[in-house]
Parts: sequence; structure tokens; C-alpha cells
Amino acid sequence: MREPEFKVVDPRRRFLLWFVPPLAVFVSGLVVLLVSGHVTGPFRSVTVVRALFASKRDFFQDEQVKRILMARGYQVHVTPVGSRDLANKPDLDSYHFVFPSGHVANEQVKSRRAGKHVVPYRPFFTPVVLATFREYAEALVKAGAATRNGDLYYDLKMDEFKKLSDDRKRWRDYGLANENRITVQSPDPCKAYSGATLVGFFATAFGDEPPQTVEAAEKLAREVKPYVDAQGQAGDDMAPKYFVPEGRTHAVIAVIYEHQYIAYQLRQKSVDTERVLLYPEKQHQSTPELISFTPEGDRIGELMMNDPDLRRRAVELGFHSLGWNGETGADFGTYIASRGLPEPPAGAKGRVELPRAELFERMLDVVGECK
Repeated sequence: MREPEFKVVDPRRRFLLWFVPPLAVFVSGLVVLLVSGHVTGPFRSVTVVRALFASKRDFFQDEQVKRILMARGYQVHVTPVGSRDLANKPDLDSYHFVFPSGHVANEQVKSRRAGKHVVPYRPFFTPVVLATFREYAEALVKAGAATRNGDLYYDLKMDEFKKLSDDRKRWRDYGLANENRITVQSPDPCKAYSGATLVGFFATAFGDEPPQTVEAAEKLAREVKPYVDAQGQAGDDMAPKYFVPEGRTHAVIAVIYEHQYIAYQLRQKSVDTERVLLYPEKQHQSTPELISFTPEGDRIGELMMNDPDLRRRAVELGFHSLGWNGETGADFGTYIASRGLPEPPAGAKGRVELPRAELFERMLDVVGECK
């Protein structure tokens, strides 16, 4: 009989037999990723940029915008604040850039930064509008204060709307089961630019010429004040209250930005024909400025103006894009039409001529009793 044979297997060989095949797969995949450039993503350096934002912070809080900026090597840290509070922040200089909503805050920021690095960028605009519900818009048509302008939009005559308040009219006077007076709900004009714009809207009912002196500004503010006070306690951002299913119980007419309405409609499976917009015959377009204080802020501003993905996303979020020379892009109307929405009458009527920044500031102080 043959004696049993014993085979000695080198453990290193066994290890190689087990390890080499997966290693080959890993190396092959790594080569592909390196060639395509994807593998460097997690190791790419990311610059964190700190910024103060008013109402347009929703753009930078959008997940797609975050991903686009991250792919470009930037992460924007959002600190929300009202436009007027933004302009008065004691630590303003500690941020890379700010993004207030309107010209008053823009001018205040630039004044505070006099002699320092200040570069403004204007990537888009959005009109300030009054959002309401179909039956209330039709009640205003019956009252002679509004006319229909397409399927979702109405023109609002501020002088006739003012008379409804003068006459203390209620919604029940025009066939609605609502005992409340006809008023507008807005954010606090002392803090939010949309609330401040309501002051400008009512001011047009007293004449087209903006005041040129402090005395004239204060006089006009005292005339406008009762119409803003009629809403009672001013709220915060009105859009979240307006768009919830029970929106009618929160705000029958709410001051919001057009882009908020357009973005809401684009999220729906079908057009919400119950929610409509009122455009005062003298419109106001909020043209926020991204005001940079640093090279990092400059880079974000340049991306906002040049990057095709960011500009496309701005339109998808309801903004009208602007070019370097202030020209309006044609992509807004084309895009929303492709989604079944009619183009709004932005800019079709006259525009609210707001007073100079320091005079409008004084008007807001009087109307809102700002402290």
C-alpha cells in the first residue's frame, strides 16, 4: 500500500488566488472613474461661502441649486433675514455676499460698504403680486376693481380697491360667504420687502408722482397707513400660508412674489385654476442684487450670471432671467408655456415709481411704526 501524501499549500498563494480577481476588477473600475473624472468628486476641495439672504433664499435652498454649486466647488451657507434687517446687520462685513430683495436695502448695503469691495450682480427679477382665489378675484371684478387678463391673471385698479376700503366693503357685499372686510395680508413692511411694496402700491392710489421731500413722504405715508393697518397684525412670508389647502382661512389676498406662484404651479400635476394672481396696474418688479464683498462672493455672482445650469434652474423656479446688460431673457415664457402655463403680464402695464431710498425708508417707518 502506498503511504498517504501530504500537500503543503503556501498561504500566500491561497491569498493571492482569492485577492487578485477582485483587485483586478477594482483597478479596472478605478481607471474608468479616473478617466471620466468622477472619482475626484468626493476629494475635490469645497469652498464654503457665507451669505445673508432675504426672501430669495429659496433659490439657494433648492436641492438642485445646491448640487450644481457643489459640482462647481462651492457650498453656500444661508442665513435668512428680512431685507431691512439685513441692511442693518452689525456684522455685515463678516459675510462673503448678501442678497436683499429690493432697492432700498441694496442702496443701504452699498452705502455701508463705501470704500470697500462691492460688486453687484442682478441675475433675475420677479414681480411683487397679490395672490388670491378665483371667487375673490371675480368678486373684485363685480366690484369694478379688477379685470380679467387671461386664465390665471387679473389686473387690479388700486384706486378702486382703495375705495372698497374707504366704503368699508365686505366680501359678503359681492355674494361671498365671508363676513370679513376686503383687505390685503402682507408681511411686516418694517422687515420684508414685499410688505414694503404694498405701501408703494397703495401710494399709487394717491397719485403717480413719488414724493421728493421728507415732509411729502411723511404726509403720503400717513395717508397710506390706514389701508395697510386694516389687515391687523402683519405676518411673515405669506406664501406658505397661501399655498396650503386651507389657504383661504389664512389669507384671502396675500402679497407674495410671482416666482413663488409659478414654482407652485410647476410642481402640480395639473394647473391649479382656483389660485390666481392680481397684478396692480402699476406693477413693481423686485430685482434683487447679489452684492459681493469678497472674491468668493464674486465667483458666486459670476456663476449666477453665466452658468447655464444655474440660469436654467432659476427659470424652473419661476424667475425671469436677466443678462449682463439688464436685458430680459426669452427663456421664461418659452419654458412655462411648455409646461401648460400662460405667460404672466409682467411689465405689460406701468410701474410703481418708488421714492428715493431714504424717502421710502421714512415712509415705511411712518406706516409700520418701525423701531
